[in-house]
Amino acid sequence: MEKNKKSLVVPCDFTEVAANALHHAAILSEKLNAKMIAFNVVSKEKDIINAMEQLKDFVSKTGLPKSVEVEYSAKNGNIYDAIKEEAESTGSIFVVMGTHGMSGMQKLIGSKAIKVIANSVVPFIVVQEKPVTNNYFSKIIVPIDFTIENKEKLRWANYLASYFNSEMILYLVNITNEALLKKVKANLSFAKKYFDEREIKYKIQIAPAGKKFADSIIEFSNKVDANGLLIMTTKAPSFTDYLFGADEQQIIANTSKTPVICINPRTDTKKYAGFN
Repeated sequence: MEKNKKSLVVPCDFTEVAANALHHAAILSEKLNAKMIAFNVVSKEKDIINAMEQLKDFVSKTGLPKSVEVEYSAKNGNIYDAIKEEAESTGSIFVVMGTHGMSGMQKLIGSKAIKVIANSVVPFIVVQEKPVTNNYFSKIIVPIDFTIENKEKLRWANYLASYFNSEMILYLVNITNEALLKKVKANLSFAKKYFDEREIKYKIQIAPAGKKFADSIIEFSNKVDANGLLIMTTKAPSFTDYLFGADEQQIIANTSKTPVICINPRTDTKKYAGFN
């Protein structure tokens, strides 16, 4: 395998959704020219060798394309720290993680999943079902609200569009507060200019009034057959950490089962091709 090749970490708990995540990662691997790291977390160091064998057997049964490069890794520790450390130590582009939806998010890894995503500088792609291989990430919904983090989100939209020729749908929050509405309009203006300069295809959609933002995004995703939702953490009150609000948590485990790209603000994204 090529040394220093870009990578994608795929946490594997040997469930069906983990296998689905491997299939998503296989598509990303070929498009981004990245290797895949199948990763498992164990509670005791003595279990690492056995976990490595289980990983190899699990991956071999998923029927991934032979062209996909796969490495295997297992570490002992808790799930949120171990995944974070693996992703950051390997310089991964994305962590591709499966979830069973809202019930699974609460039952399997619950708040740990949110903590993993929010604490890691590496973006997560959270999936539920097997990918539809045709037109992968061809239509991505990008929520636009009044927060400053919206601008960072556009850089990742540009990164994905450069590989998948994605069309972005700028989905605007519908609010009446004049001060916040002014910020929404400023973010929209910035997004339009940013995409126009980079010749990224986009459409604009305003959320319906009187409906919860997360509900309207999920309904809209179903309506237009979107195959990606790009969301971002926001700053916590301490200004040193990041968090997902209730809307973001609902979107991550959305009932439309659309893959969700979860981004944390970071300052070193220019090291990836496509960021400018």
